[in-house]
Amino acid sequence: MSAVKNMKEVIKDISQLKEPAKPLEFLTEKGIEKEEGESIIKALKEALDADKSIIALSAPQIGINKRIFCIRFAETIKTFINPIVTKKADYKIAVETCASMPGKEIVVARPEDITVIYYNDTFKYEDNKLLGAAARIFDQQTNFLDGVTPDELGLVSDINEDGPLGTLTDEEFQEVVKIYKQLIEVKSKALQEAIKADEEASKQYKHLQFAEKVIHDEVQVVDNTPTQKLNRAQRRALDKQTKQLATKLKLQKGKK
Repeated sequence: MSAVKNMKEVIKDISQLKEPAKPLEFLTEKGIEKEEGESIIKALKEALDADKSIIALSAPQIGINKRIFCIRFAETIKTFINPIVTKKADYKIAVETCASMPGKEIVVARPEDITVIYYNDTFKYEDNKLLGAAARIFDQQTNFLDGVTPDELGLVSDINEDGPLGTLTDEEFQEVVKIYKQLIEVKSKALQEAIKADEEASKQYKHLQFAEKVIHDEVQVVDNTPTQKLNRAQRRALDKQTKQLATKLKLQKGKK
């Protein structure tokens, strides 16, 4: 517990944030990790209270490898434990900032409409739908829990060198968007080539894509048994398996 209490400083070296976080298994017989969860939540809220400019903060950003983050909503700070995004829609390219990347702005595409499930700060299960800025922030924070930092997904601009992107004209910003799209295309092609070169990774990637489509009802699975819609527990179990595949694939690529 003492280690958690001392970890309130926000990590500014994003190379330290590339490891997927572990879920908080707070529903244990003795509730040991529930106590740890309360300590982590306290540390996150203290860090947010210390710097009102920070909108959201994940446990990995303060040196704790657990799947918890907090988001500031007006005067309220909400906690999300073991969060899962079950649906994403209405992607939009916009500019965001990040507490672990001070002085930087990131041009990135994120969903403006998401459906999520999680446990709150009293360890109660909730499901919710978030729109606009809340959806984008939630997506950014779940990325942190997966070991994916904003620089991997977007185009990073240095405010001191390039000036704030908010001062650009619409025409100038569209030029920036073009550069961002070109960057994503290059990264996507490089990733596809890396997967093709690794037969095992390629198989896992295909299984992962299929599993995600099943979860989000994009593929109808037909067999000889009566058709039944997945209940909440079944969806969560399948989503967990999918994320484990994604983490394994990411770790394999990291070893290359």
